[in-house]
Amino acid sequence: MALRCASIAPPKKRPKTLKPVRPNAGVEAAYYKALVHEIDEMQRSLTYWLRARYRHVVPEVAEDASSFAELQEMVSRLTARWRLRFSDLAYGLADHFVRSAAGHTDAAMQRGIQQAGMTIKFKPSASVNRAIKASVNENVLLIKSIGETHLSQVGQLVQRAVQNGGDLGTLSKQLQERYGVTKRRAAFIANDQNAKATAAIRRQRQIDMGLYEAEWVHSAGGRHPRESHVKAGRDRLRFDIRKGAKIDGKFVQPGELPRCRCVCKMILPGFND
Repeated sequence: MALRCASIAPPKKRPKTLKPVRPNAGVEAAYYKALVHEIDEMQRSLTYWLRARYRHVVPEVAEDASSFAELQEMVSRLTARWRLRFSDLAYGLADHFVRSAAGHTDAAMQRGIQQAGMTIKFKPSASVNRAIKASVNENVLLIKSIGETHLSQVGQLVQRAVQNGGDLGTLSKQLQERYGVTKRRAAFIANDQNAKATAAIRRQRQIDMGLYEAEWVHSAGGRHPRESHVKAGRDRLRFDIRKGAKIDGKFVQPGELPRCRCVCKMILPGFND
């Protein structure tokens, strides 16, 4: 009996992809350090003046309403001062951060393209400038909100402490707890915005080159990863970067959702690994 050899299909070649562009840890650290420097200065100022005035005023509040008004006026002056401070520094800090992220993104993309055997030099473009401007504006608002939120919470703590006859030690402890919350928020903003700025600029550069396909890459980090993002990375989900990947019924971009550290690999059409 003649034996027939079953035909074996050649292995399917995968499209060539470039290394993913990941947010630069140094850019994030510098941004966080700058934010914390201002938060520290604000905290020292608030703590110094509140301790000095609170100790003097609280014993008199029950008998003299003007003492409470005096304390409130001081809190208002401190609030106005630090609100203006954060407003003044917001644009410069945001602009420096976003342009640092953009520089890293361009350099990382150029290295990846060169490793693929091609050469490209990025030039300023209207679309990239719009992405940079949008990211700067978002960070300006976030930087201002750090001061606004902290000052508002401190004002409420002081008011409740006086009304409840709280002692200085209790208020000091509450101020320290609020300081910790504000620092954690600054850390989240630095991490989240670094991912978003990097992704936005990488995406726009890729669109400008006419390379619209990408492959989802899960970060493999974080304590509580999104299972749908894990699956997208495991399946090497391909998507159009102009729309995003359809995950959980919605179109999303890598790094778009809070605490999402996912990235993507740019696909080079016409090339196979």
